[in-house]
Amino acid sequence: MLHAHGRPPFLTGLGGVRALAVLAVLVGHAASWLTPLPGHPALREPLARLTQCGLSGFFVLSGFVLQYNYGARPITGPRGLARFAVARLARIYPVYLLLLAVSLAGIFIRFGRPWEVPGFCQSVLSALTLTQSWYFVAEAPSVYPLAWAVSTEIFFYLFFPLLSRGLSALPGRRAAWCAGLAALGAAVGLDACISAHWPALFAWALRAHPALAGDQARLAGLLFEWLTYTSPYLRIFEFIAGMAAARLFVLGLRPPAWLAVAATALLAVLLCVPVSGDRFFFAILKNNALYAPALAALCLSLAANPPAWATHRLTSRIAGASLSIYLAQPFVLEPWKYLFAPTGPLWPMAALAGMAATIAAGMLLARFVEAPAARWINKKRARGETL
Repeated sequence: MLHAHGRPPFLTGLGGVRALAVLAVLVGHAASWLTPLPGHPALREPLARLTQCGLSGFFVLSGFVLQYNYGARPITGPRGLARFAVARLARIYPVYLLLLAVSLAGIFIRFGRPWEVPGFCQSVLSALTLTQSWYFVAEAPSVYPLAWAVSTEIFFYLFFPLLSRGLSALPGRRAAWCAGLAALGAAVGLDACISAHWPALFAWALRAHPALAGDQARLAGLLFEWLTYTSPYLRIFEFIAGMAAARLFVLGLRPPAWLAVAATALLAVLLCVPVSGDRFFFAILKNNALYAPALAALCLSLAANPPAWATHRLTSRIAGASLSIYLAQPFVLEPWKYLFAPTGPLWPMAALAGMAATIAAGMLLARFVEAPAARWINKKRARGETL
């Protein structure tokens, strides 16, 4: 059922998924940047997976929320597409642009004449247009590394109207199930292709980037990260899996309450259990599609059966500020590392304080930049449509 303003009822439980996703990324980054924990062999891999799982949670949840909100009224025509684009960018771009400017200011202060560095101007242009994750340029320096996830989301938004129309046209639950499974199957299949053809892919990169021929290990790491983790071409299947879960929800699927517990248990196993054998394929898989099925099930379950913790005021505030918290991490955690030197027995307190400071900074940005800018832009858009 749609409300009078045309939107379906708000799903309070999804705030819990968003809050968990941003906290997973924050804990993973804080542990990596502020603590000695990644040096412990038993903790290094689970902490890395925690960050990967959090980013996957953002992409699956984004597909779920957009399909839930727009699936019943497809986005069509120039005006509808423009309205959708403005609504998406209004919340993302102002706070992103502010922090990009801060990042660029820091680069200018540190390096003086960064435009003389090969590829710098191209990196700035791609960052301004939020296309930095769409292509692989090994030599160009990144001016705001953490923003790759926002660039990948923008790529999803470009294709969402078309994907949503196709998914909304599916006749029933079985077709929605098939769409979700097909998306995940495509991701796993592409992961297997990358694993099988990695030598040929690396040889191509080596020919395309001869300047890095003397540092092949660095080139291999950059190519692997982009191809399997930061580029949108594999991650879009997680987004589609979230859309398929939302379609099932709209079609009336109401999962049992125990599904959230089962999905959480599965995620815990995927995060913590060591993997032997063909680790290269697993390393690719955990960079994108490994967590998506459990995360889609968690979204479906919390949407239908929101627990008390997911609707708590603090959870809702963290969820509402998740974008700003994510984008603020390098500006809080990196200085924190040098200001408070988390060594000795006090490093746990320093790390927790750094995470708390990041959450506080993100909430302030969301309150005074992200939300007001979005309201102002949407109000201007609505006023322009009525003229």
